[in-house]
Amino acid sequence: MTDPRHRIEIEFCVPCDFRAQAVDLTREIVEQWAHAFSQICLTPSSGGRFEVTLDDELIFSKAALDRHAEPGEINSILESRLGPPPGFGS
Repeated sequence: MTDPRHRIEIEFCVPCDFRAQAVDLTREIVEQWAHAFSQICLTPSSGGRFEVTLDDELIFSKAALDRHAEPGEINSILESRLGPPPGFGS
């Protein structure tokens, strides 16, 4: 079973109006991964930032890739690190 003490943070640029992307990504994560986290954190920021960290490790950076995450992309990264979510394949 997945260790429920994981922490995920989504840092998003407020002046760039990346709120919708942050909320959509949070919803996507919660739908499959809520059981795996003790904390899911949305962090308002600036400077064009849209970064996702898992347990203090950067797993996605808009700055590095020059794009937002595609639908399902963060879930795929989470699955590669945490294993499949419960009910996977059911």
